[in-house]
Amino acid sequence: MSAITVNGITLELDLLDADVMERFETAVTDAATKVAEKTQYQGLSNADALRKQCKIIEGAFDALFGDGTSARLFNGKAHLGEHMDAFGQLSSMAQDANKEVSAISEKYSAARIAGLNREQRRAAVRLSTSSRHSGRGRK
Repeated sequence: MSAITVNGITLELDLLDADVMERFETAVTDAATKVAEKTQYQGLSNADALRKQCKIIEGAFDALFGDGTSARLFNGKAHLGEHMDAFGQLSSMAQDANKEVSAISEKYSAARIAGLNREQRRAAVRLSTSSRHSGRGRK
């Protein structure tokens, strides 16, 4: 379970759940794509462009954590710095999940399971050698 704290509010998201990860990827990718599209800002004042970017980020939080989450996090403020910082934290949750997946994969990897101690390796060699030679000389 990954967690971030934004403006004193902790949000948790289980990115090891495939359905949650799918929602996460969609929300983050959509928000990043929308914020980067420059044509939507044409004709807007700088202040309105900032508000628009904040609304896009708020939409991502509401999509992931439920309606009203962005209102609790940002208290109606349209401060782009706070919104982008929160979005950065949200995006980094995927890195934390990837680290967790790597740790789980390592824990159950074939190499680790096959990592027998010396005595076990020697016994395995003796078994394989004796089974190959057991049929020699017999008819």
